[in-house]
Amino acid sequence: MLKEILKKTNDELVNVSDQYRKYYNSNIENFKIEYEDHFNTTKKDTSLLVIDYIKIYQLFGYNEDEISFFIRKKLVSFYLLNISNFIKKEESFAIYSFIDIFYCDPLFFENKEDLVIFFEVTYPILLLETEDMSSFIAIACMRYIAILGSAKEGKIFLERYLQENKDGIYLEDVKEELEDK
Repeated sequence: MLKEILKKTNDELVNVSDQYRKYYNSNIENFKIEYEDHFNTTKKDTSLLVIDYIKIYQLFGYNEDEISFFIRKKLVSFYLLNISNFIKKEESFAIYSFIDIFYCDPLFFENKEDLVIFFEVTYPILLLETEDMSSFIAIACMRYIAILGSAKEGKIFLERYLQENKDGIYLEDVKEELEDK
């Protein structure tokens, strides 16, 4: 059933999302099996898998139930495994999409070890070139800086940015986050 869900458009899902949530919440093991099967056997380009991950998060990830916890854990794992490739290929939509989800949902990084790893592997996005401050990369960077500023462990990365980037485009934003601490 999960593969059928992923084929639907967002408009189609609006009408049936509660139905799927109820079904999977009462059949969590089926969901986990279908989820693993889809993401371990699907031969899609990574950027297309990103869309699947986002769609599943939007359907099932906003709560504090077992399915949401499972999805958050899988999203973080996928992100941590792939962010260096997203950065190398400058896949701005993928970078932005994940940072946006992490920015909006503080439950992703309840585990401080994952949070610090996230900070470390995501830091290079601050060094990517941007055409303007409304680009996906620039918005992702602004949200990443806000995430850094919201955690005690993020201060080190904000200070690092100031030391390493005397002419960086995010200097004012980083300084503002540090002042708010």
